[in-house]
Amino acid sequence: MSRDFFDFVSVQLEKENKKSLYIQLYDQLRELIVTGKLSYGYLLPPVRKLAAFFGVNPSTVVGAYKLLEQNGYIFSRAGSGSYVAEITGRPDEECPAVPDVHEAEVIPYRPVKLHKNCIDFATVMPPPDLLPIDDFKNILIEVLDRDKGNAFSYQDSQGFGPLREAISAYLKEQGIKAQADNVQIISGAQQGIDIVAKSLLNFGDYVFTENPTYPGAIAAFRSRGAKIVEINMEDDGIDIQDLEAKIKCFRPKLIYVMANIQNPTGYSYSLIKRNRLIGLARRYNAVILEDDYISELDFSDMPLAPLKALDRDHRVIYLKSFSKIFMPGLRLAFLLMPPQMVAQVLTVKHHSDISTSGLTQRAFDLYLRKGIWQKHIAAVQRIYLERYQITQATIEQFLPSSVTCHRPRGGLTYWLALPEGVSAKKVAQAAEKQGVLLTPGTAFFPRHAPDRFIRLSFAVVCSEEILHGVKILGEIISRNLSNR
Repeated sequence: MSRDFFDFVSVQLEKENKKSLYIQLYDQLRELIVTGKLSYGYLLPPVRKLAAFFGVNPSTVVGAYKLLEQNGYIFSRAGSGSYVAEITGRPDEECPAVPDVHEAEVIPYRPVKLHKNCIDFATVMPPPDLLPIDDFKNILIEVLDRDKGNAFSYQDSQGFGPLREAISAYLKEQGIKAQADNVQIISGAQQGIDIVAKSLLNFGDYVFTENPTYPGAIAAFRSRGAKIVEINMEDDGIDIQDLEAKIKCFRPKLIYVMANIQNPTGYSYSLIKRNRLIGLARRYNAVILEDDYISELDFSDMPLAPLKALDRDHRVIYLKSFSKIFMPGLRLAFLLMPPQMVAQVLTVKHHSDISTSGLTQRAFDLYLRKGIWQKHIAAVQRIYLERYQITQATIEQFLPSSVTCHRPRGGLTYWLALPEGVSAKKVAQAAEKQGVLLTPGTAFFPRHAPDRFIRLSFAVVCSEEILHGVKILGEIISRNLSNR
C-alpha cells in the first residue's frame, strides 16, 4: 500500500448503506481530524487519487471535502491542495448536508391528459380564444412586405437589433436601466435558464432555489451537476433567516428566484426582503437569476417593479418570458445580462441553436413599437381579473376553512395547502374521475415533496367552470376530512 493512503486504511465506505457515500466519507474524515489522527496542516490527497483509492466517483470526494471546508475542518490553498485546519473547539453549528447530485430525485415529465368536456385547472397558458390572432396576422403581413426574404434569414445570435432596442425601452418604463447591448433574445424561458446554468455552473456548484419552485429550473441545474439547496418560502417572499444561515455555509454561485407572483405559490417579495436578498448576494458574491414570467398580471393597486430595478452592481440576471400571456408556441423570451456576462451567454446561446426565429423577432418588435402589446395586456388583464376574483370568491365559499389559501397579487394560479392527513395526489385523482384536472404540488419541490399542496389555475376556465369545479373540489376535500 502507498504511504500516501496509510492514514486512511480505517475509512470504510459501504455502497449498500442508505447514507450517501460522500456523507460517509465526510463523517470518517471528520472523525480522523477531531481525534487528531490527521493533525493541523496535514495535506489531504488529491481528489482523483483518493477517489481511485476508495473506488468511488471523484464527485464523492469533492462533496466530502466541500462539507469539511464549510464546517471549518479543512481549508484550501489555490494550486496547492486541501489542508487540515486548526480545530480550537467543536463548531457550534455545522452546515447541513446536501444530497449528492446522483441521488437527487428526478422529476419526470408527465404531459397533462386533457379529457373532452373536462374542467382544466392544470393548464397555465392562455386559451386560443384569447390570442390576438388578427393583430398578429396584420403585423406578419407588414413585416413580410417590408423585409421580404430577409425576414427568414438567420439573425444575430444575440437577437434582432431593433427588437433589443424596443425591449430596453420597454424595461425602462418598468424602472429597469437597460441597454440593448445587454439584452439576449432566447427561445423561451426554459432555454434562458439552461443558458445561464451552462454559462455559470460547474459540476458540484451550489444553487439556491425557492422551495417550492419551477420544476424546469430544477431540471436545468441538475443537468449541470449542480447541488440544489432549497430556501423556504413565506407569504412575503423568501425566508431570509433560512437564506442567511445557508448562504454562509454553502456560498452558492447562483440564486434562482421569482420575486413577483412566484410560481407556484403566488407569493411576492416585500421591499425589505428584496433589498436583503440583494445585500446577501453582494456580500457572498452570488449571482441572482430573476425569473419574471407573469408580472404583467399584477391586479393590485400598486404593482411591484422587478427585483432587477433594485440592482445597483450588476448582480441580477433578469429573465422575461411572454409565453403565459401572449402566444406560447412562439417561444419568445429574453435575458437582461450584467455587462460582464454578455459574451459568455452569447457563446452558449450560439452553441444552443444559433439564433431565435427571425420572423418572430421582427414581428414582436413591431408589436412593441406600435403599442399593440400594451393593448393586448390591458385586454387580458380585464379578462383574468374577473376570473381571479371569481376563483377567490368560490374558494372562500366552497372549500373547507381548514384549507389554507394565500391570496396572490395576481397571476393565473392559487396555491392551496390541504389539512394535515389529506393527500393532494388522492384528491387530484378523485377530481379527475369527476372531470376536474388539478396539479398536485409535489412536482414543485426539489426533494422531500410534501403531499398536501395543490396548484389551481384559472387560465383556461370560464366563470361557470370555476364555480362548478371548485365546488367539486370542496366536496372531495370534505369527504377526505370525514374519512380520516
